[in-house]
Amino acid sequence: MRGCKNYRRNAPTYKGIDISMNVIEGLDTLSPPFANSAVAIGAFDGIHVGHQAIIRTAVKDARQQNRTAIVLTFDRRPATVIDPERAAPYLTTPQQRIRLIGELQPDVLVVAKFDSSIYELSPEAFLQQVLKDKLGAKTIVVGNNFFFGKNRAGDIDFLRRSQAAYGFTLDALEPVSVSGVMASSTRIRELLRDGDVQEAERMLGHPYLLAGKVVQGQKLGRTLGFPTANLDLTVRQLVPLDGIWAVRAFLDDGRTVGGACSIGNRPTIEGAGRSIETFLFDFNEDIYGMEMELQFIKYIRPELKFDSLDSLVVQMKADVEAAKKAL
Repeated sequence: MRGCKNYRRNAPTYKGIDISMNVIEGLDTLSPPFANSAVAIGAFDGIHVGHQAIIRTAVKDARQQNRTAIVLTFDRRPATVIDPERAAPYLTTPQQRIRLIGELQPDVLVVAKFDSSIYELSPEAFLQQVLKDKLGAKTIVVGNNFFFGKNRAGDIDFLRRSQAAYGFTLDALEPVSVSGVMASSTRIRELLRDGDVQEAERMLGHPYLLAGKVVQGQKLGRTLGFPTANLDLTVRQLVPLDGIWAVRAFLDDGRTVGGACSIGNRPTIEGAGRSIETFLFDFNEDIYGMEMELQFIKYIRPELKFDSLDSLVVQMKADVEAAKKAL
């Protein structure tokens, strides 16, 4: 997991993403509908070990029953539409989510637009119009805390009662535990905020990668002898604990570069503002505009305010050595 050797596979691509499944954007583009499938359903933000169990179960059923393995998810988390002010940050970008789902080898990923045409459907209408008429679901696989339909009126008990009437078999999976704790997106966010990336990655089952584009900053690092790549996030993704980190940077041309990343408000320099900036080791190229993902390997220290720039530079040199040692 540390080297991300299995994170990017050599396979057909979808919008630059290495996958081998068919990606369908929008339920209205399904033509003709599927007739015989095993469907895993969920928002699947993070694709943690619990999500992986749901998808793998659907894929296994499909292989055994000669069915199409379908993952049904949405273009955004329902919470971002229903209660946007309280919605938590994402754990994965849409591109990362597609890539991670593709690694589990379903036949089809359907990314439905989460709008009123979905969330206003009654549970009965969702079962009939989406799962039966469009996806041809003969097996439905979900987590045992799954809710759906208008006002979240559909639940596991409703699905169990509906099996005979709608012609499907339900497989509702119990949560997956890691180190004795139930794996959940909420718990993973807590771990990342606390800086416990190792435990977060155990619950994810893969590296946590912060994704964005390299943009021009104030070039403060360059003036101090440490030019940095400033990351502008692709989506409102959760940023780990403020401070200095040893990281691996994955560039969109396939290269991997070690670095020291600073997250925070840069208190030593008045008015510097908040940033996510990475000093890449043994690297001196113009990568403005390039996509980059950061994997956080080890937390070096919290953000500090120094009395002078000279003191800051001394500490930065020490941080670089600590990050190199961690890598």
